[in-house]
Amino acid sequence: MLRTSEAAIRRVGRVNGEAAYEAALDSFLDDLDLGSGRTDVVKTFHAVRNLAYFSSGDRSAETALRDRRGACTAKHILLRDLLRRQGQVADVEIVEGDFAAAMPLVGSMPEELRGWIQAGGISDFHCYVVWRGPQREQLLDATWPDGLLSLGFPVNSDWAGEGDTVLAMEPRHVKARIEDVIGRKERLLSTLSRDDAHNRKHFLGLLSRWLEGLNT
Repeated sequence: MLRTSEAAIRRVGRVNGEAAYEAALDSFLDDLDLGSGRTDVVKTFHAVRNLAYFSSGDRSAETALRDRRGACTAKHILLRDLLRRQGQVADVEIVEGDFAAAMPLVGSMPEELRGWIQAGGISDFHCYVVWRGPQREQLLDATWPDGLLSLGFPVNSDWAGEGDTVLAMEPRHVKARIEDVIGRKERLLSTLSRDDAHNRKHFLGLLSRWLEGLNT
């Protein structure tokens, strides 16, 4: 059991960390001219969407804010939290599917990456935001930035607030809509076979290095 002083130090650390994260969220919104209670879901969605895609294994929204890049988990936790700061109702949903099968083939991709996309078979758990819009819940997928539009990725650059966006992965199963997105995703990933886990990590590494080289 922790001594009282150690427990108190940890509580203070968590509180300070949460306060710093909230300040970073507010700074992001200020940069969008959305401070002082102003709300713009469309503008916020596109600002998060246009952060570069990069899978590093760090799924925290704090890191995505700092580095201005992240993969689907970090970007959608960030989008959820930014919408909530504006008084919106938003959650992150996790679905299971084949991440490679939904991607376009691009000539500049490494041969191995193209092979995975042609064959499919990258089992993964993808995140997007469910936003309670004016009439119904809407699915917001902010995975791909505008720089990938000319390469055939479904970047959702034309979303203007109505209807669902195009998902970056076709869901086979909806797995969870939960607050602890990172914890649940880690538990879901732990259910993959050793081969599936290896292939997923290798594929995301190939994809991220290729995207980083495009300077998008």
